[in-house]
Amino acid sequence: MTKRGVKKIELLRGSAKESGQSLVEFALSIFLVFGLLFFFIQLSLALSWGNYVQYATFMSARAYLSGGSSKGDQIQRAKDVLVRMVKRGVVSNEDRFPMIAQGVEGEDDTVKGASIGGGPGFDPGNYDLSWMQGVRYTFRSRLFVLPIGRPGTPPNASSGQAVLTSESWLGRDPTYQECLATVRGLKGQIDNGC
Repeated sequence: MTKRGVKKIELLRGSAKESGQSLVEFALSIFLVFGLLFFFIQLSLALSWGNYVQYATFMSARAYLSGGSSKGDQIQRAKDVLVRMVKRGVVSNEDRFPMIAQGVEGEDDTVKGASIGGGPGFDPGNYDLSWMQGVRYTFRSRLFVLPIGRPGTPPNASSGQAVLTSESWLGRDPTYQECLATVRGLKGQIDNGC
């Protein structure tokens, strides 16, 4: 074999090694790029759902705000609005888009993630804080497609999940029964009626 032929074979072997290295670098780069792409897609879905949930809690708080025959009636109307907006069905407690977000915590067993009524600073005896009534909905959303963290850990940022809360505090109008009790307590003083 001539020197020229040996040099050609050595050149071919060198380029084969380099193409293998290029393939490994390309595979690692694609993994990183797709990981970032899926992270931003999941983050966009979670924030979009959060925006929609903010609207749902506002509409539910409006239903809670309107006067009714009893406080239970007002709570039920707020619950019905929230269920229609964030759950799959009226009788089902299944989340509308469980692959994006799932309701967590909450004080209401029928609507997982919901708390309807007084907020953390609510004080019925203090007029300045009596407005802090409304609706709160807490949900968790997965931010990473690949599981990060140990399995079985509670949802938090280190396990690749974010827990978000939407609150709408609009207050609540007194019920007809509450209004009558207030008017009776005035004992002849001027009142605006119920």
